Amino acid sequence: MSILDNFPDECSIQRLVRTKGASGGSKDTPTVEQTGVSCWEQQVSASESLVYQKQGMELRSKVYFTENPNISRRHQIVMTSRLGVAIVAANQRAWDVLDMPSPDVNVGRGQLFRVMIGKNTAGAL
Repeated sequence: MSILDNFPDECSIQRLVRTKGASGGSKDTPTVEQTGVSCWEQQVSASESLVYQKQGMELRSKVYFTENPNISRRHQIVMTSRLGVAIVAANQRAWDVLDMPSPDVNVGRGQLFRVMIGKNTAGAL
């Protein structure tokens, strides 16, 4: 059975844009680039989580796309629905993209692109 046999989840993709604050400092402000993007979210294994933990990152899950989402570590993913059910806005959370999209032929009936998401606790983008 392929993950493609399940209804897709949906997410929004936002990019972190560096802006200057009133006191001269800078901060990252999320800007929505895409909404209603079909994807499939899956749990990660303990070994996958450990690899990212050693790099100062808290891995949450992996998200699969049927096309390359053309995102980088300056992006965040917000899951907006799971299994066809909308996630209440108050329960939506932005997750950091922890690596570049990579082709993954192991989970689908063809090529999917996998993106690992979580929190970059090391602070390096």
